[in-house]
This record gives sequence, structure tokens and C-alpha cells, in this order.
Amino acid sequence: MEDEVVLLASSSSAVVSMNGGGEGNTSYADNSNFQQLIASVTRKARRDMAAALYRARGRPASLAIADLGCATGPNALLMVSDAVDAVLAESKSGGDEGAPQLHVFLNDLPANDFNAVFRLLPSSPLAGTGCLVSAWPGSFYRRVFPDASLDYVVSSSSLHFLSKAPSMATEHLNRGRVHVTEAGPAAVLDAYRAQFHADFLAFLSCRAAETRARGLLLLTFVARRDARPTAHDCYLWDLLADALMDMAAAGLVDEEKVHSFNAPYYAPCPDDLARVIAKEGSFALRTMQLFDTTRRRLLGPSHPTSDGDDDDEFPRWLAAETAGTYRQGSRRAYAADPLRLGRHGRALLQVPPPARGILPQEVYQEQG
Repeated sequence: MEDEVVLLASSSSAVVSMNGGGEGNTSYADNSNFQQLIASVTRKARRDMAAALYRARGRPASLAIADLGCATGPNALLMVSDAVDAVLAESKSGGDEGAPQLHVFLNDLPANDFNAVFRLLPSSPLAGTGCLVSAWPGSFYRRVFPDASLDYVVSSSSLHFLSKAPSMATEHLNRGRVHVTEAGPAAVLDAYRAQFHADFLAFLSCRAAETRARGLLLLTFVARRDARPTAHDCYLWDLLADALMDMAAAGLVDEEKVHSFNAPYYAPCPDDLARVIAKEGSFALRTMQLFDTTRRRLLGPSHPTSDGDDDDEFPRWLAAETAGTYRQGSRRAYAADPLRLGRHGRALLQVPPPARGILPQEVYQEQG
């Protein structure tokens, strides 16, 4: 029987990040509400899958669980904690003589603050479970774990980040933009799609070697519904590009660096995922679900929308969700923080707080 992969995609235009820093205004720890939302809406599905895997394995004496892209901060242990809890609950309800020995492997880039993650353990749901937790730094686009060492692999809010910006022989076609746009040239979308396909193929190939027979991959993405991105999918990237061009006009950044910069981020559509899984060939696609993580779900009933249409409420949510122009600007810079690792990203985003305020002004104007 083939290994299986489960895809849980969240449909949203929100820009998220994996900043490894443990503290500060632009750290993941202080800016991970959206990732927490994705974890919340997919929680039942993830728990059900973990329990089902334990049963399918014949209620084994041990189980290896890995989280690829765990990051740091309050969400770092969410994925593995839910899996551990589900397996232990299944073991107890099934009348097992003893609880299985659970091995938890946490993976992220070497710059991730794993010490901060381990400091969370005593107060986390993993405390008292007896599971063994270890850190495995490295890029998940390459090999991380030994052959056939994993049973259950989860990766949440990570795989839409590309290993690098897409290569474009026609970079001039994307001048003034930092990402795919709704009406942009097809060559730009093709370059982004090709880079995602190459990265996801590498990811699956590595996991195929590391996962035991009949293992399970459960992956969540920020995704889009259609093959061609819509204005909703591109909204924040367009806003970021406009802000950077305003900064260039004000002499704050080099305009040519804005023109040649492309964000290493791609929200796949269902066809992208199905094609790569079929091409790699090691995994059978068990299910693919699309969760609409609307702004109303995040804000709750105390923040009603003005017209009842969640899909058009993102600018209002963005303005309401943070306090003050500087904080808003900081959040926008945070959202793009991994881009600083790109060719010109560091220079583009190392601007003083007043300049970052350009972006929230655009957001507030959208409310009018």
C-alpha cells in the first residue's frame, strides 16, 4: 500500500511568515494569529487523521510524529500536541494495555529559536505525556530524517514559502510588482508555478524516503481556488508593491531593486498539488479539503462586518486587528520579513518606522 498525503488548504489572501526570531514586534511569536487560525479550523481533521493512522498501524508500541516548519512562539507545538493527544485518546478509548511511546521531531531552518520552543514544553499539552521531543534543523526541501523513520508527518503554513524566488528570463515583465498579479503576464505566473512545482516535488521525494510504508503526510497551505489568481489572492502583494514604489519615489529605496525583486511565495491551487503528487508517485492522495478562513471567523461576533460579505472585508479586518499606524506598518513589514533573505529584500524592508506607515494609510483609505 502506498503512503498517503492529506492536503488541507486555507483559502485566503493573508500574507503569513516564518520569522525565526523569538521576540520583538516583527517576530513570529508576536505575529502568528493567522497561522493559529489555520491550525484551529483544521484541528478536527488533523486529530481524526492521527487517530486513524494509529488504528491502521495496528495500535503500535511506538509512533514517530514530525512537524516540518514548526517555527517558534505560541504555535510551535500546536500540530504535534494535537497529534499526540489524539493518539493517546485513541489508545485509552481502545483499552490498550499501555500508552504507545511517541517520538516527536520538530523541524525548521537552523536559525529557528529551538531553545524558545523547548522552554514551552513544561507548560504545553505535551507535559506529562511521556513523549520524547527532539529538534532537527534543516530545510525540508532536502533530507532531514533517516530512512523510514517517520509515521506521521505534518507541515502547516510553511510550504507556500518557496526555497528561492522564481527564475525569470523576462524580469522586466514584472516591473513595479513583487509577486503574481491578477492581470499580470502569463510568464510571471508560469515562473512562480514552476518554482513551486520543483520545490514541492523535492519535498515529497525527501519525505518518501523518510516515511515508513503506509505512513501519512498531512499538509496545510495558504492556497487559492482557481488556476489563475484573482484580485483577492493578490491584494496584499499588490498593496506591498504600491508601498515600495511610493518609497522609491520618496527616495527611501532604490527603484531598480523594487523592479527586480520577486517574493519567494506561492499559494498553490488544487491542480498544482495534484499534479506534483502524481508526478512524484510515492504517495496516494487521500483527501483534499479547502477551508475558507474568513475574517469573520478570526474577529468573532464582537466585530460584525458592515455588509455581511466576508470576502470583501479584509482591508477592514486588517485595520481593526492592529492598534495604531506604526503597529500596522510593523505588521506589514513583518509579513514580508522572510523576503529580506532574497536578493534585494533586506534593503527594501530596512526602512524607518515612519516610512512603513505608507502602507497602513493605503489600507485605511480602502475603508472609505
